[in-house]
Amino acid sequence: MKKLMILLSVLLTAGCMQVPPTDLEGLKAMQDVWQSAFDAKDPARLAAIYVEDGALLPPNSERISGRAAIEAYWAEFQASGIGAEITDTEVYAHRDIGYSVGTFVATDAGGATLDEGKYVLIWRNVDGEWQMHRDIWNSSLPLPAPE
Repeated sequence: MKKLMILLSVLLTAGCMQVPPTDLEGLKAMQDVWQSAFDAKDPARLAAIYVEDGALLPPNSERISGRAAIEAYWAEFQASGIGAEITDTEVYAHRDIGYSVGTFVATDAGGATLDEGKYVLIWRNVDGEWQMHRDIWNSSLPLPAPE
């Protein structure tokens, strides 16, 4: 009987625990946070958006893991003068996991389009703050014809 009472107590306590809320609006706002850091040419601020063990999965490149490597990647990318504008087309969040899907346009220093494509971002809510876990993108432009 004592074991049954303990089990019942545990189940009741677990049932009364609050489920972490889903912060969809906070996740949607991260698109502007990323764009602002990118436009400011601030690779440290960009890297801070990622979880400590975050990873970039850029096209035609190896995986880039960890904030320090992510910061170095964005520093080199931005030194090239390439600009980018991202637009979320789908955002979903459930408790502490979310994703966003969208499109990007990459431009040269004069504003001419260099590339257009799409991305998928996986987010984690860490201590009430959305942070990017995985970041992958690829071009929508066709490959050049072989010579």
